[in-house]
Amino acid sequence: MPSQDRRESDDPVPGDRRVIRTRALIGQAVQELFIAEGWDAITHQRVADHANVGRNTVYRHFPDRTSLLFHGGHFDEVHHASLTGDLRTDLINELRTFRYELHEGIVGNVIAAMCERADRDPELRPVRDALVAAGSKQTADLIQAAMDAGRMDDSVPIHDLVAVLCGPLLYSRLCLARPLDEDTIEQLVDTHLQPADTDTSSQTTTK
Repeated sequence: MPSQDRRESDDPVPGDRRVIRTRALIGQAVQELFIAEGWDAITHQRVADHANVGRNTVYRHFPDRTSLLFHGGHFDEVHHASLTGDLRTDLINELRTFRYELHEGIVGNVIAAMCERADRDPELRPVRDALVAAGSKQTADLIQAAMDAGRMDDSVPIHDLVAVLCGPLLYSRLCLARPLDEDTIEQLVDTHLQPADTDTSSQTTTK
């Protein structure tokens, strides 16, 4: 009788329904174990047991623990706000979406566990960086668009402005355990985004 791993297929084929289902089960298992027990729980055997698949199946899809955690992070499925084309509205909506993900989804727990462990474990740092890059991409793109439109200070590095806008939401989640209020989110954006009708042609920047 063929083993479970043989039935799962020796050579995973992208798009195969069994492969999609297996990878989804593995990803969910990684998320649940990481949030509940931390990085030390992410072993191929523990993930296989939690996902109810064979250990060799997990190895075939994800040969090391780092690739397991990358998959469990679902970085390609990070939620972002729908864009309207209005920079102020889009920045505010993106911060609202981030706030929701921090408090209502698993993102807050993942960030807390990831950042604490990545400081001590170099193996986790690329995963942390991927999480940050995926989560902040739309905010960074909107900041770049604001700079291009002359509505945001382009002498400040984009990643610093991402930190200025997103940092208060993280502090409220990780330190205060409460969501940032609507007025503060709008004030954050309005402090750094110039109105659309501001004339910046007379402004000069000393390099």
